[in-house]
Amino acid sequence: MKPMIKLMAIALGLFLVVGCGEAKDGEGDKSGDEKSVVSEKISLDFHIMSKCPFGVKVLQAIIPVLEKMGENIDFHVEYIGREKDGELTSMHGEAEVQGNILQICASKHGDFDQWVSFLKCQNEDWRKIPEGWEKCADAAKIDKGKMKACYEGDEGKGLLRESNKKSQEKKATGSPTIFLAGEPYRGGRSESSFGRAICAKFKEDKPKYCADIPAPVKVAVTVVADKRCEGRGCDPKRFLAFITHTFEGAEIKELDYSDAEGKALFEKSKETFLPIAVFGPTVEKEEAGYKRLKRRLKKMEGSEDYVYPLGRNWDPTAEVCDDGADNTGNGKVDCEDESCQGKRVCREEVKNKLNVFVMSQCPYGVRTVDALEEVIANFGKDRRKFDMSVEFIGRNIDGKLTSMHGQGEVDENIRQICAQKYYGKNYKFMDYVLCRNKAWTENRGKEEPGSWEACAKDGIRVDVIKKCLEGDEGNELLAASYKLAGDLGITGSPNWLLNNKFEMRGRDAEGIKNAFCEKNEGLAGCENKLAGPPAAGKAPPAGSCGPTGGAAKRPKVEVKKVEPPKPAPEKKAE
Repeated sequence: MKPMIKLMAIALGLFLVVGCGEAKDGEGDKSGDEKSVVSEKISLDFHIMSKCPFGVKVLQAIIPVLEKMGENIDFHVEYIGREKDGELTSMHGEAEVQGNILQICASKHGDFDQWVSFLKCQNEDWRKIPEGWEKCADAAKIDKGKMKACYEGDEGKGLLRESNKKSQEKKATGSPTIFLAGEPYRGGRSESSFGRAICAKFKEDKPKYCADIPAPVKVAVTVVADKRCEGRGCDPKRFLAFITHTFEGAEIKELDYSDAEGKALFEKSKETFLPIAVFGPTVEKEEAGYKRLKRRLKKMEGSEDYVYPLGRNWDPTAEVCDDGADNTGNGKVDCEDESCQGKRVCREEVKNKLNVFVMSQCPYGVRTVDALEEVIANFGKDRRKFDMSVEFIGRNIDGKLTSMHGQGEVDENIRQICAQKYYGKNYKFMDYVLCRNKAWTENRGKEEPGSWEACAKDGIRVDVIKKCLEGDEGNELLAASYKLAGDLGITGSPNWLLNNKFEMRGRDAEGIKNAFCEKNEGLAGCENKLAGPPAAGKAPPAGSCGPTGGAAKRPKVEVKKVEPPKPAPEKKAE
């Protein structure tokens, strides 16, 4: 009996290439002993997007399992997307909507093996989806006429709407979201991992394939953390969860810096920040997990082990600014120590002040800054009541300013911070920022050079922004903004500094207003009701850009070299 197949998807980035070619005669015949049918069928549901690299990766991993024991698996794929003003949308744009429809039409008008073959072919070059679908239909031996009618007509759109609703009902907001036997699946994403997990669900007889799956590779993993860092953003729990489901044979050991063994291992690693993870040499044999970690794994000096840096800000040898102890032995405790200056706990509270930290081309940051338009209008443009500034997140490495989404984002960060300096009065600079946000959302980085100038209008001068951008001034402003974020330990976009001291949450206008008013009671405007989060099913997935959010592959970019800025007080817009 053909397994039920429905499709849907969501995203973030990764790489994967699978061969796509003409099907050989007899290739669809999978009736060998390996695929022997047992009476029980195990349900497996994927929620993905056709152009999500992570979704592509799990499909490629599960396809060999389906080819070997597909009759024993009740496999469903649903797509993640939204509908706006009657139009279907998806995270990676219209091309992904078309890809979703093509794949769901293939499931409708092909049998199980044909559908799998079609997916295999499309995933060979998934970045070009929906181009070349006809070749994949030929390779899968699916009727192109039926596919075309479904894809271009109402049938495909209707199937995708139904699939989107199923993902929403399951609250599947990340790609991939996987359910095995009705329960959330958080295991490994290799063929062997999927195979072992599915085989474990059979209550009685198991397909022959289950006996042929190799045992997971044993990998020693030692994590060194620091209990003094608790609640400061360096808890390794999320990483340990990742290790647990990525390396099934992981043998995990946890150490603390206060232990002699933990301190010695940290010193041997030559790392600066905690936490760290140290992997035994067998990590190389667990291909799927090793591939995901390889970029940041470093061979430890004089050892076969690898170190994986997890921390970005916690130096265990530095002064802890709020523990009442002299951690460095220099006679200065907590905020008396120069190294604590600028840290959140040592900052003076300034009423009615709000800083939002973003990356100018981070979709989550863009949406949060857009919500500030209503907040500013609510409190009025008197900065004594509501003093808001936009700050940026990035890195300054020996005078080279970088940002997560490349040099284009560095340049836009500079333009926006220059606009803020010269057009800060009455929040005029927000006209430019909101215009740029709209352009970026619509074009997603496809703008022609110089297109930013269209947003420098109505009193905002192109020559003023350009001079600031191309000279030292803009670089110094952005470097100071990066330093502020770094001093506060802020690495994810969006983020907040409330009243010059406190953390805060808020993504929509109502949430931002409420959080601001909690620390600034009695302000006119706090009693007003502003726009809250979009209705269920219409809200985009919540997240952030940076190490606290989804894993985005950082592009290799040329970086602008600037002279390290001289220490200066934080600049305030007019």
